[in-house]
Amino acid sequence: MASAYKVFTQKPLEIKTKSIESTLVPLVTQISTLINFKEKPRSTTTDKTLNAINRVGDAVHLAVERFVSVGEAIAIENPDIKVDLLEACQESRNAGEAIQRITCVEYDNSGKPVCVTNRQSMIQAARGLLSAVTKVLLLADMIVVKQIINVKKKVVTTLSRLESVTSFSEFVKTFGQYGNQMVELAHLTGDRQNDLKDERRRSQLSASRTILEKSTMLILTSSKTYLRHTECVHARKCRELVYSHVRRALDMVQLIVIDSGSTQTNTPTLALLLAKNEINFVKAMRQFEYGVEMLHVSPNSTSKENLEQLCNNTIDNTQDFTDSPYISHEQREKVLDYHKRLQDELAEVVKYATAEKTLMNRQNDMLPVAISNIQQTARDFRRQLENMAMFRASEFFRTHDEGALLNEIKTYSITGRMDLLQESSDRFKEQADIALELSKLLRHISSCDQLQVSSEYHDNMFQNLSDMIMCASQSLASHQNSRVPKENLDVLCRFWEQQINSFSVLVKEIQDFISGKGEKTVYLSLPRPGKHGTTARNTFKPTKLDSDEQAKIAKVGLEMKLVTSEVDAETEKWDAPQNEIVKRAKNMSSMAFSMYLFTRGDGTLRTTQDLFTQAYYFVEEGTRLCTIVQEFSNQIPNSIARQDLLSQLEKIPLMCHQLKLKLKMSALGKNSTFAKLDTVIGETRDLMNAVAKLVTTCYLCQTTYNMDYRSNQITHDPMVSDHYQYHPHPSLINSRPPLSSSKWHSVYRRQSFERGTSFDINDETSSCKSERALRSSSLQRPINYLPAFDRI
Repeated sequence: MASAYKVFTQKPLEIKTKSIESTLVPLVTQISTLINFKEKPRSTTTDKTLNAINRVGDAVHLAVERFVSVGEAIAIENPDIKVDLLEACQESRNAGEAIQRITCVEYDNSGKPVCVTNRQSMIQAARGLLSAVTKVLLLADMIVVKQIINVKKKVVTTLSRLESVTSFSEFVKTFGQYGNQMVELAHLTGDRQNDLKDERRRSQLSASRTILEKSTMLILTSSKTYLRHTECVHARKCRELVYSHVRRALDMVQLIVIDSGSTQTNTPTLALLLAKNEINFVKAMRQFEYGVEMLHVSPNSTSKENLEQLCNNTIDNTQDFTDSPYISHEQREKVLDYHKRLQDELAEVVKYATAEKTLMNRQNDMLPVAISNIQQTARDFRRQLENMAMFRASEFFRTHDEGALLNEIKTYSITGRMDLLQESSDRFKEQADIALELSKLLRHISSCDQLQVSSEYHDNMFQNLSDMIMCASQSLASHQNSRVPKENLDVLCRFWEQQINSFSVLVKEIQDFISGKGEKTVYLSLPRPGKHGTTARNTFKPTKLDSDEQAKIAKVGLEMKLVTSEVDAETEKWDAPQNEIVKRAKNMSSMAFSMYLFTRGDGTLRTTQDLFTQAYYFVEEGTRLCTIVQEFSNQIPNSIARQDLLSQLEKIPLMCHQLKLKLKMSALGKNSTFAKLDTVIGETRDLMNAVAKLVTTCYLCQTTYNMDYRSNQITHDPMVSDHYQYHPHPSLINSRPPLSSSKWHSVYRRQSFERGTSFDINDETSSCKSERALRSSSLQRPINYLPAFDRI
């Protein structure tokens, strides 16, 4: 760290975060006032003006003193940068004192106040002050970077411990530590993501954080499968793929965080890793068009070699189109024809530009015509590639039904029909390859960094998920009667379907951006116009959450997701899957998970009203769980154990009542709706924590006293009858991007393979129906059915 300050003095300061920039704004405003004053003639100054300038100088000095005192306190707490930070603070103090001296008022012999310093002295002092304060801020920002890196190292260490455990009990304990560390990392990286100025880095960090969130369940199921069948090669390979996937995401987080810090940590290797695939076809074409356009200004503005290099870069970025096996021969010939046209017309432009240089001041009418022709060819070329990519996307969604194919893989895996499984796996691999090729094509036609990074993210996810599914299916085929491999394959298949659905949303966003509709879809605020007793208004507009509000909701949602994973891990310990406590806990976990998906913009909960309705059903399920556990406690022979269970149980009704009260709160306007949403999600998270502890205690009592509790009353609950199975509302369907009928089935299908539910083709119809009925979530309730909140 001793070299940090020297680097600042040798290289220009680069501010990469919004917080540092916003901190400097008031100081820049004050200093601008002082500099502008020095531009005025002295004859126009008055006593009042000079005194005001003096007060501004004193205010700047006091603000710098307070700022420096905070910086010195931070330096004492962080020995690694203590010397550099104290040196920067001293420089800031000296600069503040210089500003105070320059703005002081002196008096001449007649007693008239004068300001003796000139404008150049003020500019030098202001420049020194801004430079010194920026150095302090950048050094303090290094502490945040170091904090994130240290938490990331803890996560990596815990991840290695998870990979080396040999028993499931040890895994559950370590997995809990991993979850806590991931929550801390999510909070820190979320704040850093919102603070970054660079749109591409912000999108890359968001994609890496999404991978880490989604991988939590994959770590759980793949590790359970391997711990249950340590001799299975495919189970071990599947787990290794998951852990490698997580480690790559963690490494990318570290690279982005380091790059967002001070310039002293930037290296050529780091820049190369982050700049990979940064230039796509659209960006290369823009650079080429700009180089040609500058010839209008001056024929000497761009050299022949530079133009040829830009043209070659543009052609090189079309290689994914010409090399793709899924592009027709006619389309490939069109691309190659545009290559030749672009090169030929560039040769014409260079010839006329060279001729105009020799003609000196005489006008050459041929150069503007040649420039106009090559610009039109470039536009046609870009439109041709955009149409090709969109056509491939529509063909992909029209001809591929991932739901049916995944069901075949699960069926043939569980029945051990290896020949049919291999055939289905080959078709699935082909579908995955097409998705990979399509994501590469979409990356090249993405006009903004956010869409480009999203395409790269889907490319990464398709590659890894397809390999995991292949290994998981082979693992299940080797252990057909084991429940854990079934669950692992089911989770991976569900993730694949979610990824395909997310991919369709990306295609729609890119299509909208190409057609000039760059605005992304936002959720409607409560209530919907024209529904649920409200009046339709033409002036109604969707409400958007700002970045801070989105980050806050996302953090709470991630915490709730980790709690649901903990509940799932606890329920998996029970040997009796028909136990009513297990069913109710899984049901609550499923509903909480759907609320988590809402915080990420996924799932079928599309509005805040849908989420509040889901929370209402969540409270109902919690109340039923209390009734079941109360009956269960009466069978415990040991009074101490019974009392311990009841002491935990009594918290649940109180928390359910508190959540009901929160749901009764009125929400009018954006701020009140966000406050209610944040409170409801937080209360749901706390209630899930209590349920996790309660399920653990029930499991200990069940195993200790060999108890078996199966209530027959719950299956006849009228609240969970088939009448409340989900049917999508027409208004919701219209708000979705256009998908094929097979995609609608995958998006809005009944959740027969819900979280924690094992796949078994031998289940009777009645049992499947009963299992679905127990999942009283908004995925089964009609979207236009809302409870009377005044009666909650």
